[in-house]
Amino acid sequence: MMKSVMITVLFMVSFGIQYAPAQVLHPVDAESRVEFIINNFGSPVKGSFRGLKGNIVFDPAHASAGSMEVSVEATTIETGINMRNRHLRGDKYFAVEQHPRILVRAGNIRAGKEPGTYLMDAAVTIKSTTRTIPLLFRAGPFSGGMLFQGSFTINRRDFKVGGGSISLSDEVTVQLKVLAKD
Repeated sequence: MMKSVMITVLFMVSFGIQYAPAQVLHPVDAESRVEFIINNFGSPVKGSFRGLKGNIVFDPAHASAGSMEVSVEATTIETGINMRNRHLRGDKYFAVEQHPRILVRAGNIRAGKEPGTYLMDAAVTIKSTTRTIPLLFRAGPFSGGMLFQGSFTINRRDFKVGGGSISLSDEVTVQLKVLAKD
């Protein structure tokens, strides 16, 4: 057994074959952005979340072997208006007391059509409701880590966030800029 391992290692070294297990990267909250845009009375309302954490295993050369599980703290929702922030933390919207984190898990990561782009099936969990959506993103080395950028659109009512409204759009666009380091 030991002899076969040694032969395999020598073969790999002799022919320049390298094996390096993918590193586990962690989002750097202070250098990342998780933002959303929703129309209210036809005007865009922007907001953001903080408290980004999780694990990202990603090698652009082997995207299909990657995995991602990241979350933000729902309690950190920020829209620039304190009264609105408190309202959004309440039971009708994010119910942050019962559901303090919003989670995204990646599945089926694959290369996109353009160089440096990737597509994944993202399982988004808000208020204990999970929906899988396609997420196109860019990834590449940046500042001693890996930068991930992408966006996706969800229907807020699919996640029981807010009720019916004639002024508030059902569609929410989420924009991600995540710097991850080991």
